[in-house]
Amino acid sequence: MKDQYFGDVNDFRKYALLRSLVMPDHLRLGVCWMLTDGDRRKNGSRLAYLSKQATYRTCDAALFDWLKQVIDVEQDRRTARIEESDLLGATCFQSNILTDDESERRTYFSECSTRLADCDLVFFDPDNGLEVKSIPRGRKNSHKYLYWGEVCSAFSAGSSVVIYQHFIREKRASFITRLAAELNARTHAAAVFSFATPHVLFLLASQEHHTVIFRRRLAAIQSSWAPARIMAAEHLHSTEKGNMIAPLLQAPEQTT
Repeated sequence: MKDQYFGDVNDFRKYALLRSLVMPDHLRLGVCWMLTDGDRRKNGSRLAYLSKQATYRTCDAALFDWLKQVIDVEQDRRTARIEESDLLGATCFQSNILTDDESERRTYFSECSTRLADCDLVFFDPDNGLEVKSIPRGRKNSHKYLYWGEVCSAFSAGSSVVIYQHFIREKRASFITRLAAELNARTHAAAVFSFATPHVLFLLASQEHHTVIFRRRLAAIQSSWAPARIMAAEHLHSTEKGNMIAPLLQAPEQTT
């Protein structure tokens, strides 16, 4: 996550999804921003949704109005703004800057584990998403990725886990199914859910005692979030075949 992304359409969908998952059942949310220093790229420029009130405000009016005020009126694009609000409830945050240094990263995630220990759901917000083989921890640009060991550590501590993930050059339906299968295999989650948007993907590994709650929220998101193009699915695990059964979905394609 970078401050320059704050408030764009991906952020709107991200905050709205987290609110949809935790607020109705008063789950305690923990957020690990994996905040990184800004750069000169134009990422975060997708703000046109703020002028499309009829489409987006119907999904989450309180969030939409707040973001429109902060972005259009106050012009204050800092992740700290959402922390200062009450829009995510009684959330715990890990807000320090994450670097490429491997020793600093270990300290960062150790502090994160302590800070978010009592949370029902932990959200990881890497710049790019889950690790890639070409960039091990400690290598240049490793700060942009979340590593599987960090996912499994949070899940083993008792929290359900949701992850921000960019799409890559792979057919989206197969990409979603493949990552969902790996998330299931590595965490042994009771259920795995995906939330696909035109630009990014969110993956959720559920603890057994949260599964009924998240299935209920899945149904609500499917029915109410069509205008904002969030496509929700559960990925069912086949114990007999030892693999994942792909949901019948067509992931939204990227739009400007």
